[in-house]
Amino acid sequence: MDAIIYGIVFLISVFSFLFLIKRFHDKFHRHLLVKNFGDYNAVLQLNMEKAYELIYKDRIMTYSLEAFRIPDEEYNIASSDFVRATQKFLGPALTEQFIELYGDEETFIFMLLEYFSSKYEGDEIRKGALDNFKESEIK
Repeated sequence: MDAIIYGIVFLISVFSFLFLIKRFHDKFHRHLLVKNFGDYNAVLQLNMEKAYELIYKDRIMTYSLEAFRIPDEEYNIASSDFVRATQKFLGPALTEQFIELYGDEETFIFMLLEYFSSKYEGDEIRKGALDNFKESEIK
């Protein structure tokens, strides 16, 4: 009977020890992610720029050259394609690390969509074409 009690106590101790090691590892891993945020951010920026260029050429450039705003449905498709392309460029391991860094997948995707929106709103080709169109209307 004593052997069973000692066995149970031993198992509880081992599981508690493993739980503490896992918590320490998780905290240390998060600390490293935050500490190296600049490096991670540079990698993320590079991959978001590549993904935006790809999506821009495929889905947005035609509208920009004609000085039209992209329709909402097409914008939604382009933005979700952008998220998928960015995650594809990052690969599964880095995507998981960014999800961990941002807390959850929803926040990470929100951040990607914000980047896409700000890049789209700052579209210089569309602005230039729109300005040219306005000048030709005035004359």
